[in-house]
Amino acid sequence: MKLNDLKSRSVGGVWVQKLDKLLIKYILFIAVVVLFVLKYEEVFGWLGILWLIISPVVIGAVIAYILNILMVKFEHWYFPNLQNVFVKKSRRPISILLSMLIILLVIFLVFGLVVPQVVTVVATVIDNIPAMFAGIQEWSTDYERLFPEAAALMDQFDIDWAATVKNAVSFVNNLTTSILETTLSTVGSVASIIINLVLSIIVSIYMLMSKEKLAHQFDRMIKVYLKQRQYEKFQYVVSQFDESFRNYITGVVAEAFILGAMVTIGMWIFRFPYAAMIGALTGFFAIIPMLGAYFSAVIGALLIAVESPLQALVFLGFIVVVQQIENNIIYPKVVGGSIGLPGLFVLVAVTIGGGLMGIPGMIISVPLASALYKLLKNDVKQREKAKSFQTDKTDQTGDLEYIKQYIKDFKDQNMT
Repeated sequence: MKLNDLKSRSVGGVWVQKLDKLLIKYILFIAVVVLFVLKYEEVFGWLGILWLIISPVVIGAVIAYILNILMVKFEHWYFPNLQNVFVKKSRRPISILLSMLIILLVIFLVFGLVVPQVVTVVATVIDNIPAMFAGIQEWSTDYERLFPEAAALMDQFDIDWAATVKNAVSFVNNLTTSILETTLSTVGSVASIIINLVLSIIVSIYMLMSKEKLAHQFDRMIKVYLKQRQYEKFQYVVSQFDESFRNYITGVVAEAFILGAMVTIGMWIFRFPYAAMIGALTGFFAIIPMLGAYFSAVIGALLIAVESPLQALVFLGFIVVVQQIENNIIYPKVVGGSIGLPGLFVLVAVTIGGGLMGIPGMIISVPLASALYKLLKNDVKQREKAKSFQTDKTDQTGDLEYIKQYIKDFKDQNMT
């Protein structure tokens, strides 16, 4: 009896300790939520300050992640069979340099094609505004002469067209002045942006140069603080997110080049103006899921409308045809297969991401949703298997072996 009493007391004591720990966790969680609700302005203020401090590191990590995709390719191409000391030591720096040069070349190419022509078009529009409104006024006068019934109907609205034109010209001039003032006021912040960008690039280079060492240290830390099963599942989750983001980045970049080339070649064939600029703009906006094509189409139509409104309408029809080809043939083959996410989920992810974080949210929401979708899909499969076999032990073992094999294949793929 005494032994049984001791056992029951010990079991009861352990249960009480677990209950106390769980209760403390819930109390702390509720306290944090209440503090956030009551002091959300101060919390967001401190988060903003924290972001200003750590933003170069975070942005540097993002740059390093993107550069790593190219760097690994260059390392495989940079004299892979030579074991010369100089080749081995220079492989990583040369690969990083080539990766950065390619990205900078693409950025300068896009902005070099777009910015000068946009400035020219804007200047042309501003210079031609008085003539455009004069033409509209002349057209309205001819319209009144040819269609007196419609003119009588318009007179009932008592519109002073001369004052309307004058106000419109004044509005455009004020808008131009406001844009120039805003541009000049932002010049001061450009210096801090450049400094942060330079710091981020330096951080990314350090991360790439010591990639294996950082990964090993992080792996050791996670292994120490997590149990073996938790560690295996953590690696599995991280590998799923990494795979989704890598596949999405490579797929979107390839799709952007294909779409930009299609638009440029098609515009040259149909003799639309600004073919190279609008093609580059279309490829650049293609990184924004779902909505990027509409942005480029509207901007392109407005630019073409300056020279010919009729050509702008034909251009919109051309873009609709290109988008049908891109949505039904190119995107499913190049991007859709790599992310494995149904179209409805892409739309939902873009909507939520755009509402929370704007354009950056739209971009990262798709690979994020893809990783979550894969994790949920695999978890559902494992649970279905557990119910069909009705043996928890067998399922847990199979689940763990599946995760171990996936991680092993993932590591082998990244190391080769």
